[in-house]
Amino acid sequence: MSKFIEVNLEKCTACRLCEFACSTHHFEEINPAKSRIKVSIVSKDFFYYPNVCQQCGRAPCVAACPQDGALVRNQQTGAIEVNTDDCIGCRMCIRACPFGAMGFDKQEKLADKCDLCGGDPECVKHCFYGALEFKDPERTVFDMNRTYVNKLKDSYLQEVSK
Repeated sequence: MSKFIEVNLEKCTACRLCEFACSTHHFEEINPAKSRIKVSIVSKDFFYYPNVCQQCGRAPCVAACPQDGALVRNQQTGAIEVNTDDCIGCRMCIRACPFGAMGFDKQEKLADKCDLCGGDPECVKHCFYGALEFKDPERTVFDMNRTYVNKLKDSYLQEVSK
């Protein structure tokens, strides 16, 4: 299985360098509106999070697309990519994405999304605080399991010591 971008919310400062790196890489201009990663900021609570495509295994965006071949998985990187020759701009993929990570290029009138920069994501390379990491899913599951086991162990030791 291919890698994906993992977001660590505790490290994100909403600096938006990831958006600048993405738009510069894809469009040769610093324009967060064109970025394929979006830092969403909820001003009421000053909560923010980088939102990026999860490259789902059974991707709802691909399932919802009425045009065969418009959204295809790159076999080398694992990224689901927009085939601009086949995309009809219907936005069904945007409605289907449970993460809100699909975008729409208003000039081209086509779907737009993270393509993992060919397997070397610029947003990850430019994330100064390490909030974005390019990870192997199996390794992430292993780390999560280890964290869970350690919590169980600590809880057990606290119970035993009472």
